[in-house]
Amino acid sequence: MLTIKCAYCKTKLYKYHKIGKGRVLRCHKKRVTRVYERPLVDGKDVHCPKCKNIFALDQGNYYEMIREGFTYTGTKDP
Repeated sequence: MLTIKCAYCKTKLYKYHKIGKGRVLRCHKKRVTRVYERPLVDGKDVHCPKCKNIFALDQGNYYEMIREGFTYTGTKDP
């Protein structure tokens, strides 16, 4: 499980079940297991609710993550 955080204000956004060893390029909405702070969605942009940093783009079934906009901690399932 990974904890996705805003890169700028370090607000915890959600817990995500990552499968595979690769980078976090997409977060599938059905694998989000817990929401700490509900992200703000403005069109396709997904913002941190505290500092309004854009950390992803909403693509329907998944978020396309912007690498500079988020950090994560935790482990990935192989």
